[in-house]
Amino acid sequence: MIETTSIKKLGRPLSDQSPIAHSLVVPLALFVLGAGSACLYFWGRDLHRFTQWIAAYIGLFTGQLAFYVVASFVVLRWSSKSSPAARWITLGLVIFFAVGFRAMLVPQRPYLSADVYRYVWDGHVQAAGINPYRYAPEAGELRALRDDKVFPNVTDDDKRWLSPYPPVAQFVFFSVSLLRPMSVTAFKATMASFDLIAMLLLMLVLSRSGLDPARAIIFAWHPLLIFEGAHSGHVETVFIAFLALALYAWSRRNDALTGVALALATLVKFYPVLLLPAFLIARSDERIESLNVRQLLNRVVHKRNLIMLTAFVATVALAYLPYIGAGTNVFGFLRGYIQEEGFVQSGARYFLLDVSRRFVPLPTNVFLILAAACLIAVGVWWLVRPKRDVVDVARSAAALIGCYLLLTTPRYSWYYAWMIPFLCLVPRAGWLYLASASALLYLVWYTPLVYPQIPLWLGACIFLPAIACLVWDGLKEFKGDLWGRPSVGAPRS
Repeated sequence: MIETTSIKKLGRPLSDQSPIAHSLVVPLALFVLGAGSACLYFWGRDLHRFTQWIAAYIGLFTGQLAFYVVASFVVLRWSSKSSPAARWITLGLVIFFAVGFRAMLVPQRPYLSADVYRYVWDGHVQAAGINPYRYAPEAGELRALRDDKVFPNVTDDDKRWLSPYPPVAQFVFFSVSLLRPMSVTAFKATMASFDLIAMLLLMLVLSRSGLDPARAIIFAWHPLLIFEGAHSGHVETVFIAFLALALYAWSRRNDALTGVALALATLVKFYPVLLLPAFLIARSDERIESLNVRQLLNRVVHKRNLIMLTAFVATVALAYLPYIGAGTNVFGFLRGYIQEEGFVQSGARYFLLDVSRRFVPLPTNVFLILAAACLIAVGVWWLVRPKRDVVDVARSAAALIGCYLLLTTPRYSWYYAWMIPFLCLVPRAGWLYLASASALLYLVWYTPLVYPQIPLWLGACIFLPAIACLVWDGLKEFKGDLWGRPSVGAPRS
């Protein structure tokens, strides 16, 4: 529940508010936009019926994105200036439609990805008392577990691979299998539930930061999250919920819970470990420019950070204990995954490398060294910067995620979803464009022979406008940002 103090914020006087604050214009506009979006979700809920293939999805996504952008703009621009009743209604509408959009897609057959069948299969294997890291799905030892609905829909590649999913993801798979064995719909409903938990946590974080909790619409209504979570059932929704929990714990100065939440997120998909520098705290008693290496270490080596890191490491160790019997098979997928995704071969998967090679014949290894150095530099920069409040943490996290995405240019759109929750606190046009334009990656269905490369024209459509927006934002004064940032109060203890 939103805390009592947030009720006071929602009920502040209207003396300094614009005329729009004295009406229900904002919630009425939001209702119309939400209803229009709901109609579009209902009309396009079963993607299998469209003969236009993935083009139909891109068209549907574009329409949903238009509703989403207008609704987000209305909330960011006018919701905080509305009357107390209007703000409460707006908040209720954000939640109502977020639930409704997902409820329409959960019962539908997955169309965009078959990953959810592997999730259900891994849960089924665990329910049978077998370590999911021990055998690949096609192994003869698992023949007795095969059915005629889930196993045939696991992709051929997945059938050959040992499970690539870390322990917390496996625990989620197992838990759903205990409740509803071999049920894709139940699993998708669980993923949608994690989405909604993340939304509520973000509302609490926003409220504690002195921001309008309705800004969570940036997360709650984004069509990428809705399609990838409720329709495709991707497990990204789980670690996003844990990241939202980490933000909330950080805002409460609960360092142990912050470390646990970050570890749980990392143990769903490994890459949230990149966000540790965003959550670690640097003392702000000296100017950064005047510090040497020893002083920098003194700024970040202190009790709060040690508590956070200890909780992180302990959680990781405990999570792996139930699966330790699989030995090296726990990480047996890594070599095949790195090769399959083209991380170390020709470097064709890296859009920035592909562009640079039009001018300079840059070897893949050199690019990887430069990319790693860049990511480390960004991490250190945000590690040593003082963090006044959770908004600064979100800004750090968005920068780290954005840097990672621009350097590695993942081929799948759901890999971009974890950027979105942080944009509720620090909306940026460049990052929002990148997350939204990632849906265009489904167009590689039409170019299967270039895998894992992203065609140059497609990469240009996705990454270059995002980079241009970020450069433009970087050249402007903070108060002149496209979305702006209301004044932020001190976090409440």
